[in-house]
Amino acid sequence: MPALITVAAAKGGVGKTTLAYELAAALEAVLVDLDWDAGGATRMWGFDPTSAARAPLLDALERGPDSDRVPRLKRRVNRPTLFPSHPDLAASAISADLVADCLETWATQWDEAVVVDTHPGANELTDGAIAVADLLLVPVTLGNREFAALDAMLDDFSAYRMMLVPTMVPTVPARRQVNRLAAMAKGRARVAPPISEHRWIRRRLRRAAIVKQPNPGVNVNRAAAEFRAVAEAVREELS
Repeated sequence: MPALITVAAAKGGVGKTTLAYELAAALEAVLVDLDWDAGGATRMWGFDPTSAARAPLLDALERGPDSDRVPRLKRRVNRPTLFPSHPDLAASAISADLVADCLETWATQWDEAVVVDTHPGANELTDGAIAVADLLLVPVTLGNREFAALDAMLDDFSAYRMMLVPTMVPTVPARRQVNRLAAMAKGRARVAPPISEHRWIRRRLRRAAIVKQPNPGVNVNRAAAEFRAVAEAVREELS
């Protein structure tokens, strides 16, 4: 069965969606967007779900895993293959078990690896995506409040294979914070190569993935190399 990788975080603002977007592109995987916020991967990709006549992801979840209809994906050059989100997911009453069953079925139907981006915090959609994941990828910034949230998450999901991805890491990170992350992860999760603090990424309205960017400059090349290093760590973990 194709690999299922879920990207989840206890709080927003830690680079979760960018990580999921770039990882899906680097792994040539399908990006399933379960984050209903307007700033999520779907709009980053260039698709406005409010302008569409239907909500394909919501419809597919409501049909359930036993439907004969294979969900159709959106494909564009230099972008990850996308199964887009919809704002109505926020008010849906879909159970975690249904989400898990659907993701497993869809991965088999598509016969492609799947990266799932989730809404921050606890909710049924995220719980379902975590339950079925071959690897739970958790972006974490090096801060005291973020470490507290991470510690709780490591306890809550100790039964799952987990990889921590340091994100928005300053050029010279505090040694104390680096050591603390290593100590928290020991025996509980693997730590992936870090993603630096690329401030230009937040300002950039991007559709092409950084790892697929045509004619990249120095800054883009540097960021792309970091995302590819995380993708390689994921491949090794799942091999």
